Amino acid sequence: MKILVLGIGGIGGFFGGYLQQSGADVTFLVRPKRKDFILKNGLKVLSSLGNLNLKPNLVLASELEPIYDIIIISCKTYDLDQAILDLRLSKGRGLIIPFLNGMTHLKKLDEEFGSENVMGGVAHISSTINEDGTIEHFSEFKKLTFGNRDYNQNHLLKPFFDLCKKTKFDVVLSENITLDLWKKWVFISTVAGATTLFSSTLGEISNHEVGKKTLIDLYNECKSIAKLNGFTIDDNEANNVLNNITVEGSPIKASMQRDVEKNAFTEHEEIFGHLISKAQNYNFDSPILTSCLLRMKLYQEKLI
Repeated sequence: MKILVLGIGGIGGFFGGYLQQSGADVTFLVRPKRKDFILKNGLKVLSSLGNLNLKPNLVLASELEPIYDIIIISCKTYDLDQAILDLRLSKGRGLIIPFLNGMTHLKKLDEEFGSENVMGGVAHISSTINEDGTIEHFSEFKKLTFGNRDYNQNHLLKPFFDLCKKTKFDVVLSENITLDLWKKWVFISTVAGATTLFSSTLGEISNHEVGKKTLIDLYNECKSIAKLNGFTIDDNEANNVLNNITVEGSPIKASMQRDVEKNAFTEHEEIFGHLISKAQNYNFDSPILTSCLLRMKLYQEKLI
Protein backbone atom coordinates (compact mmCIF):
# COMPACT_ATOMS: atom_id res chain seq x y z
CA MET A 1 0.00 0.00 0.00
CA LYS A 2 1.38 3.37 -1.06
CA ILE A 3 0.52 6.38 1.11
CA LEU A 4 0.86 10.03 0.11
CA VAL A 5 0.83 12.65 2.87
CA LEU A 6 0.20 16.27 1.91
CA GLY A 7 1.66 18.31 4.73
CA ILE A 8 4.68 17.47 6.84
CA GLY A 9 3.76 19.53 9.89
CA GLY A 10 2.25 18.80 13.28
CA ILE A 11 -0.32 16.31 11.93
CA GLY A 12 1.07 14.96 8.66
CA GLY A 13 4.66 14.86 9.82
CA PHE A 14 3.75 13.23 13.13
CA PHE A 15 1.41 10.48 11.91
CA GLY A 16 3.22 10.03 8.59
CA GLY A 17 6.50 9.74 10.45
CA TYR A 18 5.27 6.99 12.74
CA LEU A 19 3.71 5.20 9.77
CA GLN A 20 7.09 5.27 8.06
CA GLN A 21 8.81 4.06 11.24
CA SER A 22 6.45 1.07 11.33
CA GLY A 23 7.50 0.07 7.81
CA ALA A 24 4.73 1.65 5.73
CA ASP A 25 5.45 3.01 2.24
CA VAL A 26 4.98 6.75 2.89
CA THR A 27 5.76 9.70 0.61
CA PHE A 28 5.33 13.35 1.63
CA LEU A 29 4.11 15.94 -0.87
CA VAL A 30 6.08 19.13 -0.21
CA ARG A 31 6.93 22.51 -1.71
CA PRO A 32 10.47 23.09 -3.11
CA LYS A 33 11.68 25.14 -0.13
CA ARG A 34 10.35 22.60 2.36
CA LYS A 35 11.95 19.78 0.35
CA ASP A 36 15.37 21.40 0.59
CA PHE A 37 14.96 21.85 4.34
CA ILE A 38 13.87 18.24 4.98
CA LEU A 39 16.61 16.82 2.74
CA LYS A 40 19.15 18.73 4.79
CA ASN A 41 17.70 18.25 8.29
CA GLY A 42 15.45 15.19 8.10
CA LEU A 43 12.03 14.72 9.70
CA LYS A 44 12.39 15.07 13.45
CA VAL A 45 9.63 14.42 16.00
CA LEU A 46 9.84 14.85 19.77
CA SER A 47 7.24 12.71 21.54
CA SER A 48 6.64 10.52 24.56
CA LEU A 49 6.08 7.74 22.02
CA GLY A 50 9.78 7.88 21.20
CA ASN A 51 11.62 10.52 19.19
CA LEU A 52 11.98 10.18 15.42
CA ASN A 53 14.79 11.26 13.14
CA LEU A 54 13.88 10.04 9.66
CA LYS A 55 14.88 10.56 6.05
CA PRO A 56 11.44 10.56 4.40
CA ASN A 57 10.51 10.07 0.76
CA LEU A 58 9.59 13.45 -0.73
CA VAL A 59 7.80 14.46 -3.92
CA LEU A 60 6.87 17.77 -5.54
CA ALA A 61 3.43 18.45 -7.03
CA SER A 62 4.91 18.50 -10.54
CA GLU A 63 6.31 14.99 -9.99
CA LEU A 64 3.09 13.32 -8.83
CA GLU A 65 1.56 10.27 -10.50
CA PRO A 66 -1.74 8.47 -9.79
CA ILE A 67 -0.02 5.63 -7.91
CA TYR A 68 -1.17 6.15 -4.31
CA ASP A 69 -3.75 4.03 -2.49
CA ILE A 70 -4.29 6.47 0.39
CA ILE A 71 -3.88 10.25 0.19
CA ILE A 72 -3.78 12.04 3.54
CA ILE A 73 -4.42 15.80 3.54
CA SER A 74 -3.15 17.55 6.66
CA CYS A 75 -2.70 21.18 5.63
CA LYS A 76 -4.41 24.17 7.23
CA THR A 77 -7.96 24.68 5.95
CA TYR A 78 -7.09 28.04 4.38
CA ASP A 79 -4.46 26.24 2.25
CA LEU A 80 -6.94 23.70 0.87
CA ASP A 81 -7.46 25.37 -2.52
CA GLN A 82 -3.72 25.20 -3.21
CA ALA A 83 -3.61 21.64 -1.90
CA ILE A 84 -6.29 20.60 -4.39
CA LEU A 85 -4.26 22.12 -7.22
CA ASP A 86 -1.14 20.36 -5.98
CA LEU A 87 -2.92 16.97 -5.95
CA ARG A 88 -4.38 17.08 -9.45
CA LEU A 89 -1.69 14.89 -11.02
CA SER A 90 -2.59 12.16 -8.50
CA LYS A 91 -6.24 12.00 -9.58
CA GLY A 92 -7.59 8.71 -10.83
CA ARG A 93 -6.60 6.54 -7.91
CA GLY A 94 -6.64 6.53 -4.14
CA LEU A 95 -8.93 7.23 -1.22
CA ILE A 96 -8.55 10.73 0.21
CA ILE A 97 -8.59 11.16 3.99
CA PRO A 98 -8.56 14.83 5.03
CA PHE A 99 -7.59 15.61 8.61
CA LEU A 100 -8.76 19.23 8.60
CA ASN A 101 -10.75 21.19 11.15
CA GLY A 102 -14.39 22.10 10.63
CA MET A 103 -16.48 20.80 7.72
CA THR A 104 -16.05 23.27 4.86
CA HIS A 105 -13.32 21.18 3.22
CA LEU A 106 -15.59 18.23 2.42
CA LYS A 107 -17.67 20.04 -0.22
CA LYS A 108 -14.57 21.28 -2.05
CA LEU A 109 -12.96 17.85 -2.04
CA ASP A 110 -16.18 16.15 -3.15
CA GLU A 111 -16.45 18.50 -6.12
CA GLU A 112 -12.85 17.87 -7.18
CA PHE A 113 -12.36 14.17 -6.47
CA GLY A 114 -15.89 12.73 -6.12
CA SER A 115 -17.65 12.08 -2.81
CA GLU A 116 -17.12 8.33 -3.16
CA ASN A 117 -13.36 8.92 -2.92
CA VAL A 118 -13.40 11.40 -0.01
CA MET A 119 -13.44 9.93 3.47
CA GLY A 120 -13.87 11.63 6.83
CA GLY A 121 -10.95 12.01 9.20
CA VAL A 122 -10.28 13.38 12.67
CA ALA A 123 -6.81 13.86 14.17
CA HIS A 124 -6.60 13.96 17.97
CA ILE A 125 -3.23 15.49 18.76
CA SER A 126 -1.62 18.50 20.37
CA SER A 127 1.58 19.36 18.50
CA THR A 128 3.53 22.21 17.00
CA ILE A 129 6.51 22.92 14.76
CA ASN A 130 9.41 24.54 16.60
CA GLU A 131 11.62 27.21 15.07
CA ASP A 132 14.22 24.60 14.11
CA GLY A 133 11.60 22.61 12.18
CA THR A 134 11.21 19.88 14.80
CA ILE A 135 7.68 18.62 15.41
CA GLU A 136 6.91 18.56 19.13
CA HIS A 137 4.05 16.44 20.47
CA PHE A 138 2.30 17.50 23.70
CA SER A 139 -0.10 15.59 25.97
CA GLU A 140 -1.43 12.06 25.64
CA PHE A 141 -3.53 12.72 22.51
CA LYS A 142 -2.18 10.70 19.55
CA LYS A 143 -5.12 9.20 17.68
CA LEU A 144 -6.45 9.07 14.14
CA THR A 145 -10.15 8.40 13.59
CA PHE A 146 -11.37 7.89 10.04
CA GLY A 147 -14.16 6.25 8.11
CA ASN A 148 -16.13 6.21 4.90
CA ARG A 149 -19.04 8.64 5.08
CA ASP A 150 -21.04 5.79 3.56
CA TYR A 151 -20.55 3.26 6.37
CA ASN A 152 -21.47 0.40 4.03
CA GLN A 153 -18.20 1.10 2.20
CA ASN A 154 -16.02 1.16 5.32
CA HIS A 155 -14.34 -2.08 4.27
CA LEU A 156 -12.37 -0.07 1.70
CA LEU A 157 -10.42 1.49 4.57
CA LYS A 158 -9.72 -1.77 6.43
CA PRO A 159 -6.25 -2.32 4.87
CA PHE A 160 -5.14 1.16 5.91
CA PHE A 161 -6.64 0.68 9.37
CA ASP A 162 -4.67 -2.56 9.77
CA LEU A 163 -1.51 -0.73 8.72
CA CYS A 164 -2.10 2.02 11.28
CA LYS A 165 -2.55 -0.58 14.03
CA LYS A 166 1.12 -1.50 13.59
CA THR A 167 2.21 2.00 14.62
CA LYS A 168 2.67 3.60 18.04
CA PHE A 169 -0.33 5.91 17.71
CA ASP A 170 -3.98 5.01 18.35
CA VAL A 171 -6.44 4.44 15.52
CA VAL A 172 -10.21 4.01 15.17
CA LEU A 173 -12.19 2.94 12.10
CA SER A 174 -15.37 4.89 12.76
CA GLU A 175 -18.90 3.62 12.29
CA ASN A 176 -20.22 7.20 12.13
CA ILE A 177 -17.45 9.50 10.95
CA THR A 178 -19.79 12.45 10.33
CA LEU A 179 -20.78 12.45 14.01
CA ASP A 180 -17.10 12.19 14.94
CA LEU A 181 -16.34 15.21 12.74
CA TRP A 182 -19.00 17.19 14.57
CA LYS A 183 -17.65 16.11 17.95
CA LYS A 184 -14.17 17.32 16.97
CA TRP A 185 -15.66 20.56 15.63
CA VAL A 186 -17.41 21.21 18.95
CA PHE A 187 -14.25 20.34 20.87
CA ILE A 188 -11.84 22.43 18.81
CA SER A 189 -14.23 25.38 18.74
CA THR A 190 -14.29 25.30 22.54
CA VAL A 191 -10.57 24.87 23.10
CA ALA A 192 -9.48 27.22 20.32
CA GLY A 193 -12.18 29.71 21.24
CA ALA A 194 -11.28 29.89 24.92
CA THR A 195 -7.48 29.83 24.59
CA THR A 196 -7.48 32.56 21.93
CA LEU A 197 -10.13 34.67 23.65
CA PHE A 198 -8.10 34.73 26.86
CA SER A 199 -4.61 34.20 25.37
CA SER A 200 -4.03 31.49 27.97
CA THR A 201 -3.79 27.74 28.48
CA LEU A 202 -6.84 25.74 29.53
CA GLY A 203 -5.33 25.37 32.98
CA GLU A 204 -4.81 29.09 33.43
CA ILE A 205 -8.41 29.71 32.40
CA SER A 206 -9.77 27.00 34.70
CA ASN A 207 -7.84 28.36 37.67
CA HIS A 208 -10.54 31.05 37.81
CA GLU A 209 -14.13 30.08 38.58
CA VAL A 210 -15.48 32.46 35.93
CA GLY A 211 -12.99 31.01 33.43
CA LYS A 212 -14.07 27.46 34.16
CA LYS A 213 -17.72 28.48 33.80
CA THR A 214 -16.97 30.18 30.47
CA LEU A 215 -15.30 27.01 29.16
CA ILE A 216 -18.32 24.94 30.16
CA ASP A 217 -20.79 27.44 28.71
CA LEU A 218 -18.85 27.69 25.44
CA TYR A 219 -18.74 23.90 25.08
CA ASN A 220 -22.48 23.63 25.76
CA GLU A 221 -23.15 26.41 23.26
CA CYS A 222 -21.23 24.56 20.54
CA LYS A 223 -22.79 21.23 21.54
CA SER A 224 -26.24 22.76 21.17
CA ILE A 225 -25.43 23.85 17.61
CA ALA A 226 -24.42 20.29 16.76
CA LYS A 227 -27.68 18.96 18.21
CA LEU A 228 -29.74 21.45 16.20
CA ASN A 229 -28.03 20.11 13.09
CA GLY A 230 -28.88 16.51 13.97
CA PHE A 231 -25.72 15.41 15.79
CA THR A 232 -26.14 14.67 19.49
CA ILE A 233 -23.22 14.21 21.88
CA ASP A 234 -24.38 12.04 24.77
CA ASP A 235 -24.14 13.35 28.32
CA ASN A 236 -21.47 10.91 29.50
CA GLU A 237 -19.13 11.81 26.65
CA ALA A 238 -19.82 15.52 27.13
CA ASN A 239 -19.02 15.27 30.83
CA ASN A 240 -15.75 13.47 30.07
CA VAL A 241 -14.75 16.25 27.66
CA LEU A 242 -15.62 18.95 30.18
CA ASN A 243 -13.65 17.18 32.92
CA ASN A 244 -10.61 17.00 30.62
CA ILE A 245 -10.67 20.61 29.45
CA THR A 246 -11.28 22.16 32.87
CA VAL A 247 -8.36 20.59 34.70
CA GLU A 248 -6.57 23.26 36.72
CA GLY A 249 -2.95 23.58 35.67
CA SER A 250 -3.45 21.97 32.25
CA PRO A 251 -0.74 23.23 29.83
CA ILE A 252 -2.92 22.63 26.77
CA LYS A 253 -3.74 25.41 24.34
CA ALA A 254 -5.12 25.12 20.84
CA SER A 255 -2.90 25.22 17.78
CA MET A 256 -4.82 28.38 16.86
CA GLN A 257 -3.44 30.11 19.96
CA ARG A 258 0.07 28.94 19.08
CA ASP A 259 -0.48 30.40 15.60
CA VAL A 260 -1.49 33.69 17.21
CA GLU A 261 1.71 33.66 19.25
CA LYS A 262 3.64 33.25 15.99
CA ASN A 263 1.69 36.09 14.33
CA ALA A 264 0.41 33.62 11.74
CA PHE A 265 -2.91 33.30 9.92
CA THR A 266 -5.55 31.08 11.54
CA GLU A 267 -8.58 28.95 10.67
CA HIS A 268 -11.06 31.01 12.69
CA GLU A 269 -13.51 31.52 9.80
CA GLU A 270 -13.63 27.79 9.00
CA ILE A 271 -13.96 26.80 12.66
CA PHE A 272 -15.89 29.60 14.40
CA GLY A 273 -17.51 31.40 11.48
CA HIS A 274 -18.96 28.31 9.80
CA LEU A 275 -20.25 26.93 13.10
CA ILE A 276 -21.96 30.25 13.83
CA SER A 277 -23.62 30.09 10.40
CA LYS A 278 -24.93 26.64 11.31
CA ALA A 279 -26.45 28.19 14.46
CA GLN A 280 -27.99 31.07 12.55
CA ASN A 281 -29.87 28.59 10.34
CA TYR A 282 -31.90 27.80 13.46
CA ASN A 283 -31.94 31.36 14.88
CA PHE A 284 -29.77 30.12 17.74
CA ASP A 285 -27.79 32.78 19.59
CA SER A 286 -24.15 31.90 20.32
CA PRO A 287 -22.71 34.93 22.16
CA ILE A 288 -19.49 33.37 23.49
CA LEU A 289 -18.56 31.78 20.18
CA THR A 290 -19.36 35.05 18.41
CA SER A 291 -17.02 36.85 20.82
CA CYS A 292 -14.29 34.33 19.93
CA LEU A 293 -14.81 35.03 16.23
CA LEU A 294 -14.68 38.79 16.77
CA ARG A 295 -11.46 38.48 18.77
CA MET A 296 -9.84 36.59 15.86
CA LYS A 297 -11.17 38.98 13.22
CA LEU A 298 -9.59 41.87 15.09
CA TYR A 299 -6.35 39.90 15.40
CA GLN A 300 -6.19 39.11 11.69
CA GLU A 301 -6.98 42.70 10.69
CA LYS A 302 -3.76 43.71 12.43
CA LEU A 303 -1.79 41.12 10.41
CA ILE A 304 -2.93 42.36 7.02
